[in-house]
Amino acid sequence: ALTRAVLGAGLRDAAGWHAAGLGVRLSVNVSMRDLVELDFPDEVEREVGAAGLSNGGLLLEITETQLSRDRVALLDIVTRLRLKRIGLAIDDYGTGYSTLSLLRDVPFDELKIDRDFVRGLAESTALQAMVEANIAMAHQLGMRTVGEGVERAADLERLRALGCDLAQGFLIARPMPAAELPDWIARWNAQGPTARPARA
Repeated sequence: ALTRAVLGAGLRDAAGWHAAGLGVRLSVNVSMRDLVELDFPDEVEREVGAAGLSNGGLLLEITETQLSRDRVALLDIVTRLRLKRIGLAIDDYGTGYSTLSLLRDVPFDELKIDRDFVRGLAESTALQAMVEANIAMAHQLGMRTVGEGVERAADLERLRALGCDLAQGFLIARPMPAAELPDWIARWNAQGPTARPARA
C-alpha cells in the first residue's frame, strides 16, 4: 500500500514537471513484495497512464540486498515491466550478494553504485579500482551508472574521470518539495558550469 501511495504521488508530481516543460524521469523505490505480485506491472502501467505520462518516464529501483529472494517470480515480473518499457535500476549496488548471472538475466537499465564506494573515492585507489570495474561492466551490459551519496566535489570529479554517467547526493541538492524543483533547476542552469559542482 505504501508503494502505491508513493508511486501515485510521485507520478502526479512528475506530471506537473512535464507540464512545466521539464523532461524529468521519476524514480521510485519498490520492494520485493511488489515484485512477486503478478498484477504489479499492470497496476504500475495504469497509474502511469492515469497521470498522463509515458511508461518510459518511470524508473523503478530495486535494492540489491532484495534480489536473491524468489528469483523465478522476480524474473517474471521484471521482464513484464521491461516489456512495458518501464525502467529498472539496481539500487545500492555493492552492498548485497547479487551474482553476475543475476545482472545477466535481469534486464536492468541503470546501476546505482552505493555511497559506501563513493565516499572517499578521490583518495582511495582500492575504491577507484572497484568503481571503475563496475562502471565498465555496467556499460558493457548497456546500463547507465549512477554514483550515490556524492557530498564532495573531489569524489564527483573522480566519478566523472572514471566514466560514471550520473551522480546524486547532497553536493548537488538536498531533498526538496516537488513544487520547488522547477525553480531549483532554473537556478542550477543559470549558475553555469564554472559556478556549480560539475555533474558526472
